[in-house]
Amino acid sequence: MPNRKFWNTSITRVEPNSIRVRGYDVTELMGKRSFGDVVYLLFSGELPKSNEGKLVEAILVAGCDHSLAAPSADTVRFVASSGVPLQASVAAGIIALGDSHGGAIEQCARIFQEAQPQTKDVAALANDILAAFRARKERIPGFGHPQHTADPRTARLLGLARGWGLTGPHTELALAIEAAMERQLGRRLPLNVDGAIAGVMSDMGLDWRLGKGFYVISRASGLIAHYYEQVTQERPFKEVLWQEIEYWGPAPRPVPDQQS
Repeated sequence: MPNRKFWNTSITRVEPNSIRVRGYDVTELMGKRSFGDVVYLLFSGELPKSNEGKLVEAILVAGCDHSLAAPSADTVRFVASSGVPLQASVAAGIIALGDSHGGAIEQCARIFQEAQPQTKDVAALANDILAAFRARKERIPGFGHPQHTADPRTARLLGLARGWGLTGPHTELALAIEAAMERQLGRRLPLNVDGAIAGVMSDMGLDWRLGKGFYVISRASGLIAHYYEQVTQERPFKEVLWQEIEYWGPAPRPVPDQQS
């Protein structure tokens, strides 16, 4: 174990005229390796052995933007309309990625990984997971979508992952849970893109704690586009009209005299 200094990292080494990411010269990575390969390298510590970088790039494309139906995009628009610069406006949008927006990847991947489907019967495991959530009256993250009855990104992402030989027991578990819910609930609650990403990232060996990181990288590009559109095409000070705000507080009342 080397002597510990103020900062310690195994990610990147920077010296005069030299930058090495996980041991690789960044100038050799440039032009030789895709951005997806490098994201996988940063997340896992090693360059892809097969098509992991392609799948990472497909994940990043899948999450790049979801229009103004996403709270993060709304946040960027509001903040940018106040005259705040790009980096702060986009940072505000990134902060809006929470448990209910972008967080399902992390939550779902944790369920899949802690279940250890590679060692168990996947169909039985799916039933057990669903039963546990139903007993707690909780919804399993990564399934269903407020806009899509069938998330168009899910089938494409899983199709690419299968074609590249990168699906495994975690993705199988995701689909088994989807099937179990349809049998037990009597209606289809389809696997959404968050659940699909959770499955394939787990099958690539990436820790569930990295799940939200995919949305941070991916959605940042869309948020930058929203910032630019707001400041170049929309009016400043994007307020909600008072007529669209419903007040639920007390009726008008006099201020009482202060007790002496």
